[in-house]
Amino acid sequence: MESQTLHWDHPNIKGPELLELLRTQIPQSLGGVVPVTATVLTLGLYVKGIPTTDWTELAGRIAKVHPARVLIINPITADVDDTFPHVDAQLSAMITYRRPNEPPTLFSECVEMDLKGGLSNHWIDLVQSLIKSDLPAYLLWLGAPPLPGFRWDLLATGFNHLVIDTERTGIGPWKSAIFTGKPLGMAVDDLYWQRLSLWRAHWANLTDSQEGLAAITNPEKIVIEWPPSNATGWRFLLGWLIDRLHWQVADVEPDFITVLNDFGQMIPIEIHATDSPAFSFHRSTYHLSSREVNGDLKSRLSNGSDELYQLIDPCHVADPVTDIVRLLNRGHDQLFDQALSALALNDRI
Repeated sequence: MESQTLHWDHPNIKGPELLELLRTQIPQSLGGVVPVTATVLTLGLYVKGIPTTDWTELAGRIAKVHPARVLIINPITADVDDTFPHVDAQLSAMITYRRPNEPPTLFSECVEMDLKGGLSNHWIDLVQSLIKSDLPAYLLWLGAPPLPGFRWDLLATGFNHLVIDTERTGIGPWKSAIFTGKPLGMAVDDLYWQRLSLWRAHWANLTDSQEGLAAITNPEKIVIEWPPSNATGWRFLLGWLIDRLHWQVADVEPDFITVLNDFGQMIPIEIHATDSPAFSFHRSTYHLSSREVNGDLKSRLSNGSDELYQLIDPCHVADPVTDIVRLLNRGHDQLFDQALSALALNDRI
């Protein structure tokens, strides 16, 4: 199957001009032939205020796996008084050819927009008009979280799925969006939660032994060591344990939490600031420790001074393409909602 990628630059244009170009640019470049559309979703990337990246290259890598219309949204607030609403747009399209005498296929397309003037604050209306109707529409918010009062109700009429990354920002700035967006019908997923899936799968494997199962599901004490800059990580994992094991939060103090298991027994949880993430489960003479070390997640189960076994898994490395494609393959993760409800949005923690 042959393919080609077409590119166009359109600086300083108005919103209606951009809409017309998306409708006419590709057929004109193909000699009047209207291609068959293969895109299966819309993916928005909100990139305001983050370091410059080759977004077109990133979008192309994603679209090779999931044919999509990718909208790169970059509102730019000028240093000078510039209220004229306009867009500096770069368009690209991947065209594939299957057989002679058959129309070509529009496999994917990318619309990179620097939104200036009035459009830097009122970009939602323009972006909504670019979303493919009747297809899933994901918005990956890579820039700083919006301020309270942001019009999620307007955004939710186009995008039905919000994707955040709390490894960069923490959960705090996103509480308003989660509480507001979900009632409006926007599913919310987190790339950091997705990367933590290694911990959950790792612990599930550890419960294959009776000793490991007892240590994780019925501990007498838990000690958490975690970098303060990524404290959302231990919150997510603890929230997942609380939800899965039907525990209840009984008391919260600085660096100390008490939960009750389903028998009403108290489990004290200590939180310590360290450089490397770790969880330790203590039950009688058994000790199960899971720790990230040199790019691996390592667990050691011991009984007193006797080591029973070890388990080592390579850690997930954050990669935008891998993270996004994995999420698109899976769709919304209900476990994320349950972990949030259990712990992560508790204002005291």
